[in-house]
Amino acid sequence: MEAVRTNADFRFFMQWPFGVLMGFQTLFSLISLIVFYFAPFLYEGTSFVIFILTLLLVCSIVHNIIHVFGFHRRVFLIAGRALYIPATLLVFLTSAVCCIGMGVSTLIVLIGFVDSLRFSFRLIIVYAILTATCAILTFACTKIVMLLFRAAPNGQIKGLVQVVIEGDRTSKITGAHATSTTTTTTTTTTTTTTTNFV
Repeated sequence: MEAVRTNADFRFFMQWPFGVLMGFQTLFSLISLIVFYFAPFLYEGTSFVIFILTLLLVCSIVHNIIHVFGFHRRVFLIAGRALYIPATLLVFLTSAVCCIGMGVSTLIVLIGFVDSLRFSFRLIIVYAILTATCAILTFACTKIVMLLFRAAPNGQIKGLVQVVIEGDRTSKITGAHATSTTTTTTTTTTTTTTTNFV
């Protein structure tokens, strides 16, 4: 446990683009779910929005834990078998699903916001906040999908299994590097190619 704490990268969420965007996924999905609690009235279709927000919140918390504590760079030996977490591929797939889901959700809450203009001030504020947070989440998920697609070796999505997210860049790992992490957990860079993003 001490080794995990030593290798933890708590500056991950301050690094652009991946650290910030993945932090946005957790923060704004949590804010949106809290705001829904204060809504005096839920429009039809908001159950879909709540489902997508909950899915994104749970997945992003898991992804962020994996990246902050460096589990995405390690190979675990379980019952004599090597287990590697394809964290980058999981982040891509989750963001791709939630990109579409949050796009639809943004339209749903935007329609709710327009309709809420006929009602109480509290309802207007709730749906205005939800429209903004859902739009931010749509942007964050879309940006992550675009960046990871660009980082995929030869444009092959399955190649993301060999790509590691470092917060401000992606790095490609090799089989030799992955094997060496079974015996030691260091924070040294084990990259062959690096892609920097602005």
